[in-house]
Amino acid sequence: MIKNPIYIILFLYNFCFGFQNKKTETDSISYYKENNDPIKAINFANKQANSSLKKRNFKKYCDLKYEQALLYESFNDVENAIKILFESRKIAEKNHLYDKLVDIHWKVGNLYTTSFEFQKAQSHLHKAKKNAEKLKDTVLLSKTHQGLCRYHGTVDSDSLKYYIDKVALYTKNSKDLKEKSKAYDNYVFYYNKLKKFDLAKEYAQKSIETALLTKDPVVIATAKVNAALIEMEGERNYKKAIEIYESVLKLFPNNENTKIVASCFLNASYAYEKIGDYKKALEYSNKYFELYDSMINGRIEKATREIETKYQLDKAALIFKEKENIIVEKQKRNQNISLLLAFLLLLSGLIFYFYYQNLVLKQKNKLKNIDNDLQFKIISATLDGQDQERNKISQVLHDNVSATLSSVGLHLSAFETSLSNEQREDLKKTRLLLKQAHDKVRDLSHELVSPLLVKFGLQFALSDLCEKNSNTLLKITYHSLIPNSKKFDIEFETKIYYIVSELINNIIKHSQATEAQLNVYEENDYFCFVLKDNGKGFENDSVHKTEGFGLTQIKARVKNMQGTVVIKSKKGEGTAIIIKVKE
Repeated sequence: MIKNPIYIILFLYNFCFGFQNKKTETDSISYYKENNDPIKAINFANKQANSSLKKRNFKKYCDLKYEQALLYESFNDVENAIKILFESRKIAEKNHLYDKLVDIHWKVGNLYTTSFEFQKAQSHLHKAKKNAEKLKDTVLLSKTHQGLCRYHGTVDSDSLKYYIDKVALYTKNSKDLKEKSKAYDNYVFYYNKLKKFDLAKEYAQKSIETALLTKDPVVIATAKVNAALIEMEGERNYKKAIEIYESVLKLFPNNENTKIVASCFLNASYAYEKIGDYKKALEYSNKYFELYDSMINGRIEKATREIETKYQLDKAALIFKEKENIIVEKQKRNQNISLLLAFLLLLSGLIFYFYYQNLVLKQKNKLKNIDNDLQFKIISATLDGQDQERNKISQVLHDNVSATLSSVGLHLSAFETSLSNEQREDLKKTRLLLKQAHDKVRDLSHELVSPLLVKFGLQFALSDLCEKNSNTLLKITYHSLIPNSKKFDIEFETKIYYIVSELINNIIKHSQATEAQLNVYEENDYFCFVLKDNGKGFENDSVHKTEGFGLTQIKARVKNMQGTVVIKSKKGEGTAIIIKVKE
């Protein structure tokens, strides 16, 4: 028991006010980015932006918010990037910062173009142009019109030429050689698209001459690759195209830019084939496949998947951190108020002590609730990352690898006519191996993502799932009260499919059932399904003890979809799982 509460009050006062804040080392956005700590980078940018706003340094505030948006964009989080830019737009508009409004609307327009929200993209790009015209700044005008070029090129608009001419006009006297080279590239793209190869070739030469002055290998490579494509498509001068591709490859001796190098290998292989040099064609084709294989089997795809999954986890952690900071700040404020009252009213010290202890207990309970919520969010974010990985790998296997294997088969057919009988036998074996590889890629693609789910929707995919897992030991029937013609959002359907798939796996592994039934229906605005089996079951009071990580994942996913999970079971009488999720 506390004998003298006044001593406690004095101790708390010294604890709260006696410490001097230690200076932390200077930090910055770039420092955290270099140390691969995006959460601290975003928090630092947000903290500095709020400080600048309080000091009425509105330009710095807009710059910091722009940096924060770029960080979100690097995670491919377009939604939060746009939200941050909209926050800074209010301040820029209120204080007539037209140069900042140009940057904000330009970036928002580009983000909407990337997200295929073309109407919104066009609106913001025109707002950026309007503000640049107010300032009469040729650099900003060139930037905004380049954004409009990209938009009109993406939507295949007739206005593309108008904006290309505008970019050329604004960069005519510019000292930025990269922008001038980009302006020439616009014309190359436009005239090549119209198959006016003479004009395309003229601008490609101008782009190369300007790019060489920049001494930037990526700018030079881009200009040269455009010129090589014209030589192949327009001039049919495959030898000249090969010379250009060889010069581009020398710019990246260690394959630093995989996208450009892979394109050069593939196109050079095609050009060598056209001039009859099949040995060289095969050599460059092998180089392309080696580079592409390295991207698929470890480096590029692995890095991309890690970034996507890490982003989902970081996002959940960031939400938790922000909530925790709010609670900590509230706790500090309440503590200071309580201490001040204690010194004014010493006689109320004991009451204050119990009040403070009660307050701390409440805060701990809040933190505990937030921590539990965070665990579910982390599991859900991980599952979303896995779904993205499945879809992305399946798409790469189906659209790229499978198509490439088919293309290789065609190339082998072209070679067959020039081979001897003995060589044809070897070629026949090669084509058999190629077909086996093609079939394995197709099967793996279908295992990762159900083709029925993508083509025909959730209803057919669930029916097929039940039929596919039925056998002589276990019969699974499917009944639906929802019309087969009704479709849901693809992300929603994918999540439901994997939930049902995991539940069926649990029945197969653990229930010892001989019959199971999946019933699907709608109730108000909820999608509902019941999965019953006649297995061994278990007592309801032991559900939490017996549920594994799979069931925990399902509960996390359903909770994130604003749904509920009810498990009814009894030993020897089977199990029923009822799940309802918001459509």
